[in-house]
Amino acid sequence: MHIDEVCHSVAPVSGEQGRFSARVDDSWGQGRTLFGGVQALLAVRAMRVAMPALPPLWSLHTTFIAPVAPGQVMLNVELLRQGRSAVQLAARLMAGDQVAAMFVAAFGASRDSALSVTPTVKPLAPGVEGGPELPFMPGMSPEFTRHYAYRWVEGGLPFSGHSQPANRILLRQRDAGLMGEEQIVAMADAIPPVALSMVQGHAPASTLSWALEFVHHGAAVSSEGWWRMDASLAAARDGYSNQDAHLHGPDGELVALSRQVVAVFA
Repeated sequence: MHIDEVCHSVAPVSGEQGRFSARVDDSWGQGRTLFGGVQALLAVRAMRVAMPALPPLWSLHTTFIAPVAPGQVMLNVELLRQGRSAVQLAARLMAGDQVAAMFVAAFGASRDSALSVTPTVKPLAPGVEGGPELPFMPGMSPEFTRHYAYRWVEGGLPFSGHSQPANRILLRQRDAGLMGEEQIVAMADAIPPVALSMVQGHAPASTLSWALEFVHHGAAVSSEGWWRMDASLAAARDGYSNQDAHLHGPDGELVALSRQVVAVFA
């Protein structure tokens, strides 16, 4: 399924207030569950279907609880609070009767403010394009990565035993179209954990929690452009790692901040 088909599949369930259904095929799989980024996309989309006049998304806090199988999925959306400029909502992604993922989002309208700090634009140095685009390898690459293209600029590939606790990766959405809020949410989770680059040989990993913060909202742009994620490992011990990442748009401007807790089985 094209990412826009996934978005457009989210629809209210007739006669059930705050309940939504969606459909995602197995091309968005990641091991035995759906890719976490597409789960977050579904939650944000359901919130916007529930309240079409929502202002821009500023933060999304996610806890992944149980695997979600491809196919029809159900979501429950709840309004937590609506103020003059900010709106908070919660969404639960269901796997049968079990909550599989929890999402809490904060949306906020622009306000006049005396405070204005613009992040520095950080384009790559002239001539730096990263390594060759990695091919999608059926049976070896996570299924969802067929929808994204990757080029490593710094750091190591997954399972390479690299010593550097940081990666700089160029990526773009292969599904043609525009990169709006929901597509950016999904892309922000599309790179592998830095910890896996430091592991020698294959090891499974699973994100436990993920915090995403937008710092810039611009017009939707073509998916043909290369975005960049600068990710670093803050700590790793006892089978868990803490990772920070900055997502930069094709123009080099900082768009979002990401922080994850990842269980690494190595």
